[in-house]
Amino acid sequence: MNFEYFFARRITFKHQRSVSSLVVKLAVFSIALAIAVMEIALSIVQGFETEIQNKVVGFGSHIQIGNYFSMDEEEIPVMIDTAFMEQVDALSSVVSISPYVLKWSILQTRKSEAHPAYKIGLIMKGVDSTFDWTFFSSALVEGELPNFNQEKPSRDILISRKQARQLALSVGDRATLFFLDDPPRRRPVVVKGIYETGMEEFDLNIAICDMRMLQRIRRWEPEQVTGFEINLTSLETLETTADTINEMSIKYAVYPITRLHPEIFDWLRLQHQNVYFILILMTIVAVINMTSVVLILIIERTRDIGILKALGLSNIRLQKMFTWNAFFLILIGVLIGNVLGLGLLAAQDYFGFIRMDQENYFVDVIPVAWVWARFFLVNLGVILVCTAFMIVPTIIIGRISPVKAIRFG
Repeated sequence: MNFEYFFARRITFKHQRSVSSLVVKLAVFSIALAIAVMEIALSIVQGFETEIQNKVVGFGSHIQIGNYFSMDEEEIPVMIDTAFMEQVDALSSVVSISPYVLKWSILQTRKSEAHPAYKIGLIMKGVDSTFDWTFFSSALVEGELPNFNQEKPSRDILISRKQARQLALSVGDRATLFFLDDPPRRRPVVVKGIYETGMEEFDLNIAICDMRMLQRIRRWEPEQVTGFEINLTSLETLETTADTINEMSIKYAVYPITRLHPEIFDWLRLQHQNVYFILILMTIVAVINMTSVVLILIIERTRDIGILKALGLSNIRLQKMFTWNAFFLILIGVLIGNVLGLGLLAAQDYFGFIRMDQENYFVDVIPVAWVWARFFLVNLGVILVCTAFMIVPTIIIGRISPVKAIRFG
């Protein structure tokens, strides 16, 4: 067995003296705390980013295709090209493609003796039976999702909880949509379901209805729509898929969701800078604490070092011995840190006991993402960086004189 490894293991797991024992425990705890904080920060930031991205994509899909030549795609429709849609749908990264129609309107409750009339301005988003309801199904809080697969246009609408509160509406209540065209038009509607996402910008402004109703209001043909929504397998394929679709046809303008809402995605990217700062800061703290421990252990064992030097052990081998010692302590701290960090994350993921103000943070429970690859890199990085820096304090071993160490030890 390697002598340095054997000796380091003995002094690591052997009962320490009172002073060094306390310092060693504090150093191990600091490494454990660093690992736990790093893992929690990585998980929460990634979970938060994923939740916000899913909500933004849920409202607008990954990619929107509209009129290339118009600044106002609400007024100039695009024609449904079945061959083009089938070509896009055949891409491996595409999950679904569906048309939509947008129309600004005013939603007003019916006035009665019990309730006065309320009205708010909304963007009505008309969809058809091919629309992917996955996101709104998870955000549904009351009622049920509308069914637009009927032969006649449906009068059912899906509104947000904020809109329902502003208008004093409940599931099953009737209201009226006003369209300020020339001449103005109106349509009676029924609240089929109520959703809530926590994204105030969308919850206040968007309601879902049957696309055919808006086409009739606009006097459009069934083949005329505002554009198409494309949902992808993941956000990682967004840019490449957008470029591919752009090359397929020049008739349509391709808008990735990151360009439609750049302020949200830029803000999410800024959150990662805070994580990098935490990673660097916690690593520096762990290195400083371990350096102090190694220096204390060397000073405490000055006599042993003198004896080993007198027996012919070189400075390099002695440095390796204390580096191995530090390595074992770092491993112990990393193991404890993983138990602490992953345990807290698992508890939050299962119980959701830490909650947030959804109006300010867009989520009601702190989200957890199990980014195992990043967890592994954090553990490996802390072990390698801390161990590498432990060579620095062991340089003091070369200045220890065997004679003085034995005489005054």
